[in-house]
Amino acid sequence: MIGKEERAAVLRVMDRGILSGYRGCWDRSFCGGQEIKALEREWEAYFGVKHAIACNSATSGLWMACAAIGLQQHIPCNFDKIKHYDVSETIVSPYSMTCSASIPLHFGCKPVFADIEGDYYYLDPNSVEKAISERTKAIIVVDLFGQPYDADAINSIAEKYSKKYGHKIYVIEDAAQAIGAKCKGKYAGTLGDIGVYSLNVHKHIHCGEGGVVVTDNDELAMKIRLAMNHSEAVVNDMGIKYCKATHPVSYHLYESIIGMNMRMTELQAAVAREQLKKLEGILKSVREHAKYFPVKVRPDCEHAYYRYAMTYSEWTKLPEEWHYMYNWKQHYITPLYKLPLFQSLGYDQNQCPVCEEVEENIVLAWLRETP
Repeated sequence: MIGKEERAAVLRVMDRGILSGYRGCWDRSFCGGQEIKALEREWEAYFGVKHAIACNSATSGLWMACAAIGLQQHIPCNFDKIKHYDVSETIVSPYSMTCSASIPLHFGCKPVFADIEGDYYYLDPNSVEKAISERTKAIIVVDLFGQPYDADAINSIAEKYSKKYGHKIYVIEDAAQAIGAKCKGKYAGTLGDIGVYSLNVHKHIHCGEGGVVVTDNDELAMKIRLAMNHSEAVVNDMGIKYCKATHPVSYHLYESIIGMNMRMTELQAAVAREQLKKLEGILKSVREHAKYFPVKVRPDCEHAYYRYAMTYSEWTKLPEEWHYMYNWKQHYITPLYKLPLFQSLGYDQNQCPVCEEVEENIVLAWLRETP
């Protein structure tokens, strides 16, 4: 779906000669250049969200979200297995791209796997509730294959145990595969406290590599921006002085954040702006083809159909010629706790039976003309 519009947008940026408008300092360039700012405003308008922050990937976006909610912890220097950590926990899916489970490890936070739901593939609320403890800091949900997570149930669980344990349990929504999906009229990515979209080349719309993080929370939005763009270099110029005794709120909100460089370029933003204009047409196409597949869609939801997911037995009942009309494979991803990283950290290798059954039987199909 890269066409003349994207080519013209790239040339527009090239003619201006400014390929990145960012600087790691507290001035007008802190929030990027002309294309970045335009993309963020257009994203906010499209998805009906207060803040959109463009970045260089959805993986970076998840890292920024975890930094913003304060996952940083003191890590003992003599640990050898994660089960011995005396730190916070984040509930994650075992059936997802690895980053949604591995990112918490960057902060010394223990990923805790909950099982998935067998028809819709998102985190099972019952399993999530069993996994919650007083150490739980966040739940990272994944809108797998384009299906929004069970927001009513998961958000209620987070709220319930936030009250019980006396600290906020955040819901971070990985909507990388679900751009344009909806639940009860709200877009996927806007259903939790923070949402993360992907603009990777394999997604519905893309700019090669890229991501967007959204939130309606002003405080979280500023933390996300600081995490993305050299926080420690700019907070002093923001007028925040290190004085924990007299400015405890400012210290807590900003000065403890260690920033990175996870910025999107003007070229990527220009392409992403044109791609966003094409999203409705792309969704119309994938939804038109969806009627041929036995994909289960939750009531009150609009699926984005990143992949048409079904069982192998269901796939074999479809016309044989479809095997040549569509891309397909009989596999998604090995349950994450079975990967070498998590094996080395001592995870139970049989902890999510529904996930393992799904992976054994799943077939994924998608349009040949999409990336």
